Amino acid sequence: MPVTGADQVRKNMGRVFKDISDKKAPQFISAVMSIGLNHSKEMQYIEFSTLINSARSDIKKSRSGIVGVVSYNTNYAVFLENNEKLNPRPPSMKKGPAFNPNAKPHALRRGFQDQESVALIKKAEQIFKI
Repeated sequence: MPVTGADQVRKNMGRVFKDISDKKAPQFISAVMSIGLNHSKEMQYIEFSTLINSARSDIKKSRSGIVGVVSYNTNYAVFLENNEKLNPRPPSMKKGPAFNPNAKPHALRRGFQDQESVALIKKAEQIFKI
C-alpha cells in the first residue's frame, strides 16, 4: 500500500529547517551575544565609557553554520581582558572618576559564563526552541 502525504511531510520539514536556519538561529545567537555583552559590561574597567561604547557584535553565516562574534574595539581592551590583577589602570587610560571597583579580569568571557548569563541563555534556548 502506498504511503500518502510523504511529499507534504518532506516539504513541511524543509520549511521547518529553513525557518530554523534562516530566522531562529540568528535570533538566538543575537540574544546570546546580547546577554553576554551586557553582563560583561558590568565587570569592565570603565573610563569615560570608551571601552563600553566600543562594544561590537556581528553574526556571520559560514559553511559550517552561523557564528556570532563579540568584541571591544579599543587599543587597551586586550590589556584589560588578559590582565590577572584586580582593578588595574593601564598607563594609556586617562585619570578620571569613571572607574568600576567591581571590575574583573576576563570580563568578556565571564559575561558569557557567569551563572546569571547561563540561566538567561537556557531561557533563550526554550524561547527559540533550539
